[in-house]
Amino acid sequence: MNNKKLGVMGLSLLSINSILGLKNIPFASTIGPSAIVFWIIAACLYFIPISLMVSELSTTYPEQGGLASWVKRAFGERASFLCGWFFWVANFTYYPSLLIGITVNVAYAIRQPQILDHTWMTTSISIGIFLFVTALTLRGTKMSEKLASFGAPLGVLVPALLIFGFGFASMFTGHHSATEFTAKSIAPNNLSLDTIMFLSSLMFAFSGMEMLGTIANDVRNPQKTFPKAILTASILIGAVYILATVAFQFVVNITPDQTATALYLFADTVTKQFHLPFNLGQILGICFVLSVGGSLSFLIINPSVMIRESGKNILPASLTKLNKANMPMNLILWQAAGVTAILILSSFIPTISAALNMLVLMATLAFFIPYIFLISAYLKLRITDRKSVRPFKIKHNVTAYIVAGIGLLSVIGTIVLTLIPSSTTTWREYAPLIIGPVVFSGLGLLFYHFGKKKEHTALKKVS
Repeated sequence: MNNKKLGVMGLSLLSINSILGLKNIPFASTIGPSAIVFWIIAACLYFIPISLMVSELSTTYPEQGGLASWVKRAFGERASFLCGWFFWVANFTYYPSLLIGITVNVAYAIRQPQILDHTWMTTSISIGIFLFVTALTLRGTKMSEKLASFGAPLGVLVPALLIFGFGFASMFTGHHSATEFTAKSIAPNNLSLDTIMFLSSLMFAFSGMEMLGTIANDVRNPQKTFPKAILTASILIGAVYILATVAFQFVVNITPDQTATALYLFADTVTKQFHLPFNLGQILGICFVLSVGGSLSFLIINPSVMIRESGKNILPASLTKLNKANMPMNLILWQAAGVTAILILSSFIPTISAALNMLVLMATLAFFIPYIFLISAYLKLRITDRKSVRPFKIKHNVTAYIVAGIGLLSVIGTIVLTLIPSSTTTWREYAPLIIGPVVFSGLGLLFYHFGKKKEHTALKKVS
């Protein structure tokens, strides 16, 4: 059985493929050279603290369920259910943003960018891709590993090497820089509400490490594998984000309304600069399709596993039952239905870039709510559970509390900032940020109330 479990390489590939998003490079580039400093700040305030806490929790409590199981151990069933619930529904907005991105990639991979001018066609392609990967996901975690092992090297590392490879080649072959790199332009000397909100979006680009805890039972020797895999993934992800942003900005200078197609503007510019005998945009499109295909299966599994673990005694039994591959089939299918509905609704947004930016903001807000549960659970377990063996831990308690405090302040700050509309945000784009969390919070509380009521009634009858 151990031969079928994930090792350091498999877990590293899954985490890299699930966290690293090259679509974040053009978004970061919209602020100019100071993006380099913002990447470092985002890593220090968020990525490193979360990675350290997840490493400690995953190796101390390597049971299946990850985040939800840690919260349950710290605060009980209701907090665990609400945490898993928010994590599950947060993906309803994250998947559509991911799928819109992959539709752009498909269009350039087949050299038909005009597809993006037809909203309903892009929506149909996105839905078709998601349903296809969902069907593959129902076959189990080994299928996710196969997709990731194929998608990560070709879909993430190859495009990253191409982007900053051609970018630095452009620097050293005498081409003019599209962006002015000076000490003054790199320093974030124009701090405003918009730039601080930009920082919160870069923090979101580092999200995903906590999901590794949901597959602890599928990892070989988790106490040693988790720290090694997380360290490997952290170094590679941070380096790729920073280097690719520098290379990207040297070649092109973009505005926020070009984020959806910016990577292909880069590719077209490089193709002309170096007189390439092939179309770089098409190659990047193919690689990105492989990348998202590899990560999407893993991303589909984890929220459903988490909500199942936290809601086994609350949700209807028909929702939480497993199929032959040990997958929560009905939860995954309901998730697919919700994503399909949101994709259809997002097709009414005028442009693909506007729809993508709106969905990213919605996902940022929803995703950071469970992180409050995560950090709070870490703090409580660190204080109250002194008996458990911690194969990996932040050595000193004071250091651990400082790390957790930095992470908690960053998460709360991100949630608050996301709720403040920018000067260019319309009410059509802003309303879902407010209405969504309120509606989903109410639904989660209702599910918990009726689930516990049903459990109480059943126990009373037995009594």
